[in-house]
Amino acid sequence: MSDYKQLIVQRLEEVKQANRQTATFINNYAKIAESLAKNHKYGPRSSGTLQDNEELSRVKTEMAELYRSKCQNDQMLINANHSIIEYEKKTTVLITEKSKLEAAKHDIAAKYARTEVELQRLRADNDLVNVERIATNATVTMLDKQIQEMESDRIHFLNKIRELNETHIDVMNAEVDLQEQRRQSRVQEMINSAIQNVTEKDLKLEAMIKRMPETNANGDLLLGDSLPSRSEFIFECDEGEVNDVHWLDGETFATGGSDRKIKIWKTDGHGGQTRIETLTGSNAAFTRIDYDRDRKHLIASSNDKNVRLWNLDTSRLMSTLSGHSDQVTCVKFYQSHSAVSGSADRVIKVWDLQNQRCSRSLFPASKVNDIATNMGGSPSLFASGHFDKKLRFYDARSSDPVKTVDMNGRITSLDVTMSGCELLISTRDDTITMMDLRNFQTVHCYSAENYRTSSDLSRVILSSGNEYVAAGSSNGCIFIWNRNTTKLEKRLASNSEQPIFSLSWCPTGYGLLSSSKQKVVALWK
Repeated sequence: MSDYKQLIVQRLEEVKQANRQTATFINNYAKIAESLAKNHKYGPRSSGTLQDNEELSRVKTEMAELYRSKCQNDQMLINANHSIIEYEKKTTVLITEKSKLEAAKHDIAAKYARTEVELQRLRADNDLVNVERIATNATVTMLDKQIQEMESDRIHFLNKIRELNETHIDVMNAEVDLQEQRRQSRVQEMINSAIQNVTEKDLKLEAMIKRMPETNANGDLLLGDSLPSRSEFIFECDEGEVNDVHWLDGETFATGGSDRKIKIWKTDGHGGQTRIETLTGSNAAFTRIDYDRDRKHLIASSNDKNVRLWNLDTSRLMSTLSGHSDQVTCVKFYQSHSAVSGSADRVIKVWDLQNQRCSRSLFPASKVNDIATNMGGSPSLFASGHFDKKLRFYDARSSDPVKTVDMNGRITSLDVTMSGCELLISTRDDTITMMDLRNFQTVHCYSAENYRTSSDLSRVILSSGNEYVAAGSSNGCIFIWNRNTTKLEKRLASNSEQPIFSLSWCPTGYGLLSSSKQKVVALWK
């Protein structure tokens, strides 16, 4: 930009110098012209002389030269003016470009300043992030050390818990041994008393019974279903609700409830009963009891989210099966050396009892209220009743149900006939349904005017010979229907109006046990 300015100034100076000489000639020319005009105006005062003529010629010649010089100078002036105009245009363009460049320079300077500020901020943020990274690394290192310490503590506590469990088991086994000694003493006393009271009639009756070949599905001697009409005995066996009662054989039965104990009782045949064993180990109420076909093991579900297995010969706790996340509502022996349990966590688990582990988990997406096994068509098939009013049939080899049947109410209880071809289903709509498992069609429906299902886990049963259907009601009564005709055969009323939770028909067919909400167990004959 400065070079253009100097060039323009230089050219203007040159034009000025040229015009200065031209101005001298023009001034002289003006003076001569003025003198000549005066001569023409006033005329010559005399004829003149030759000298004056020569002077006049010379002046005319000079005038002609001056005219030529003037014309040249005028042309030069015009050219100079054109050049000045061109330079002014160029100067204007250059000034405009300079202004744009100045504006761009200011923009770039502003952007540079902003970039510098942003760079400073980023450097500050980077420094802060580095500080935080260092602090985080230090925290992670500290947490890793804490995790290692906690893992060490966990292993220590697990070992301590294992030691305490072993000590607890030893104490329980010692208690069981003591109870076994007491039981053996009582049994010996009962044997001695029974030997003294044996009559010839009793011996003949025993011989007749031994000759009878008919047995039920569990191998028990079946004398035929007898319709009960009165209570043989009523007693309080627990400290709270009796959730389940189950015959083990023709004389022995088990109860389980909110006192966190399973008690084994023996009837004396004279309207009385004696507790011969107590199985402990649970931290909450028991919900269901079952035993295997050989009656060597008893399994029970509990509200403490566990399933427990006892050896009935030694009364020892064999294993505690953990894995459910909510109360276990039901459990049944299933096939050989396995069991299946259902829970309020909406999960069904199949247990390998030999290895004491869960072999498969099934997810029906609804609370499981009861389970039925021993299906006649397939040993691997079992049924589950749910809170969502659905009856699901599973094969443990598959994760999905092989069949789903919709019922009219929440399912509370399931029981299978001896043939395994029919299933008894209790629902909360106060009805009981008999279903044919070969076509999944309803065969019979049982109901009564005052019959009300007592709870979501209330149990209905078939008699040992499958002649009758029995169910406890919320008003404390027991309703018994004929299986084939659906006729209400009997209504047993207790002294209490407490809901009946569970029933168990004696394997011999003679005797019906009931348990209620208020500690009470009754034997009906």
